[in-house]
Amino acid sequence: MSENTRMNLSLTTAFALIAAFSMALPAQAGTRSYNHITTSSATDQVTIQTPGQSSVSRSVVIPYSKSTVIELPRELMDVIVSNPDIVESVVHTSRRVVLIGKAPGQTNTYFYGHDGSELLNLEIRVERDMTGLKSLIGQHAGDAQVEIQAVNNNIVLTGSVPNAAASQKIQSLAELWLDEDAGGFQGKIVNLMTIEGKDQVLLKVRIVEMQRTVTKQLGINLTALGNLGGSTVSLMSNNGLATGAGLDGTIGYNNSAGGALQSITGQLSALERVGLIRTKAEPTLVTTSGETANFLSGGEFPLLTNVFIDDNGQLQREFEFKPYGVSLGFTPVVLSENRISLNISTEVSEPTTEGSFETGGVGSDILGLRIRRANTVVELPAGGSLVIAGLIREESRQATDGIPGAKDIPGVGALFRNRDDTNSQTELVIIVTPYLVDPTHPDKLQTPLDGFVTSNDKEALLLGRLNKVYNNKNGGVSARRLPGPFGHVVD
Repeated sequence: MSENTRMNLSLTTAFALIAAFSMALPAQAGTRSYNHITTSSATDQVTIQTPGQSSVSRSVVIPYSKSTVIELPRELMDVIVSNPDIVESVVHTSRRVVLIGKAPGQTNTYFYGHDGSELLNLEIRVERDMTGLKSLIGQHAGDAQVEIQAVNNNIVLTGSVPNAAASQKIQSLAELWLDEDAGGFQGKIVNLMTIEGKDQVLLKVRIVEMQRTVTKQLGINLTALGNLGGSTVSLMSNNGLATGAGLDGTIGYNNSAGGALQSITGQLSALERVGLIRTKAEPTLVTTSGETANFLSGGEFPLLTNVFIDDNGQLQREFEFKPYGVSLGFTPVVLSENRISLNISTEVSEPTTEGSFETGGVGSDILGLRIRRANTVVELPAGGSLVIAGLIREESRQATDGIPGAKDIPGVGALFRNRDDTNSQTELVIIVTPYLVDPTHPDKLQTPLDGFVTSNDKEALLLGRLNKVYNNKNGGVSARRLPGPFGHVVD
């Protein structure tokens, strides 16, 4: 055995003894450092790719119910669509794929080659095709600067239009583009368009009513007292009228010479009454285009609706308050710079004893309501007026009371009857005038109190004045003198 061979055997034996000795010793836990240890795991080779972050990512919008052709640079092996309910893929050739939009929504599609490499990552959004709607709006509202955007089966309208009528027209055209079968739900129109023209409308209404009543009454009472045989007989004709005004005269005759007729008395009542009622109201109201404004000047009176006995045996009444007075409600729509559409409701009402009835023995405790009302829709230019309602009414009432038979005798029958004639005439006119208005400075506006100054004790005592006349806005008396008679004239 050579010297080198003995040396190798010795080293081998030494290493074996050291290894056996190490295994026989108990394990000792010590401080370890992993800075220099290289580990390898299967998860280190995993790549997570979020949508749209690939180097071959693209995005496309496919119109609903239409298709898009995708041309690939290499031959295709596989196509994966995330949501086939939104997009359907049809492989036409090894390098051509047709994508069909089935429903509004979002999805993505991956294209892989034969070697497993990613050819294309396509982010897809399926929306409505707005080309036809844009053409339709350009045809019917070409002066409007409108942007149309489809978002998840909804249509968003932005931009500016000259007036509210153009905005309404564009929205009506967009509603034709909604299809409730698209995606299984009905879409919405989101109108974010702004109106360039003035849209504040002031409406002035004039309500003028004249009522004229003519009443004529004539009544005659006759009373006769006489002897018929051994009896005294009294005859009375009660045809008089409780007028309380007019002519009321009495004529009497006493027979002092004796005879069957002792006395005769005649009473004459005559009345002619002429009444005139004038009603004038001019409500004015301002609102923006498309909004409703209401105005009421009047009050409310209680209307009995129910009478019942409560648990304690007490009589209870329930009331409902009925409004009355001058009311105005209107909704304007500015069609153009000089054209306004108005939906108007105006009313003048007042409590009256006409049509009233009694409850519990109290006369006329449930009042009636006299109403003059008009509801209509009209189109007017700004500053133009129109009579929206007019009424001419004439009513005649004639009544004759008297003694049957005697009142029908020609000539003499007038002594045995009375007459009550009533003739009423009513004329009502309602005029409306809209204006397009802008706000102004408060100094340019006036109220009924501007220039009012209460009179002092001397003017009130000596001149009988309640206030000073012709004052300036600052409250002082104007130094300007007006020659000749001046002031207010009331007919």
